Amino acid sequence: MKRRILVGLSVAALMATLPTLPTPARADVESDLHALMVQANSALEELGYDIRLEMIEYYTRRDEQGNTVFFSNVGNKQLAFDFVPGDPRRVGWSGPVGPGDDITWATDGSAGDGDAGFGIGIAATQTAVSSAMATWQNVTCSTLPLTAVATGGLDIGFLEFLLGGDSLPVIAADVVHGGWGTAVDALLPPPIIAAAFTFFFSPGTDIDNNGKIDAALREIYYTRNFPWAINGNIDVETVALHEAGHGLSQAHFGKLFRTTANGRFHFAPRAVMNAGYTGVQQSLAGTDRAGHCSNWGSWPNN
Repeated sequence: MKRRILVGLSVAALMATLPTLPTPARADVESDLHALMVQANSALEELGYDIRLEMIEYYTRRDEQGNTVFFSNVGNKQLAFDFVPGDPRRVGWSGPVGPGDDITWATDGSAGDGDAGFGIGIAATQTAVSSAMATWQNVTCSTLPLTAVATGGLDIGFLEFLLGGDSLPVIAADVVHGGWGTAVDALLPPPIIAAAFTFFFSPGTDIDNNGKIDAALREIYYTRNFPWAINGNIDVETVALHEAGHGLSQAHFGKLFRTTANGRFHFAPRAVMNAGYTGVQQSLAGTDRAGHCSNWGSWPNN
């Protein structure tokens, strides 16, 4: 018998300042992430939930290349996931009264997760996240409503709960910023700055026949491996803007290359959705807006 999910809560010089951290090979990082997925999906199966964790998109410092890790390439082997407007399976966390055409989002409300471990303060981090969400909301090609869900200071994070953390066993919104210092953070190895986790409805469906597997929710977690800041490295709003892009179905964009003369790494073209952090970037590039328009320009008539 499936358990009911508790849902619907009402309530270049700067880069030199980054710490030198041990950098596991990509294969080792992705092996760790796969183990995390196995643990989460085992918990979901044991608890009787009909959703599964399928994809992790991780973001790194500039001299690394982030990547996307899949668990099993579900269903028809398509690797794209997207929300279905009015999806009845998301009732309770998508829309104020039921599943609608908006995409809901929430931030963790507990001070322990919000201060990033560097004394920034939860008010500042939540303001930065809200600003990032507003930037996506204001892309003019789309009328996608992004609706904030108040969490009343509660510790939310469904994946954190699955991995044995202290958060409540709730899904609070379609896109959840789960905070810092969580059970998820402890399992994200350097050089990961943050990661977005996509859950889908098992065994993998496409009820709106748009060629994409139906997403259930996405959660975002930030690590304490780096010195977080407001309007500085590592900038909360910049990283939240990138991760919210994943939450809204965008993939990484751009190529990483190194200048032989000075050994520096660069992304081309530079954009928010590059797979590596390149400094403060609180405005969208043309490629970021184009990706958003491609996903949401016809919403809800996808």
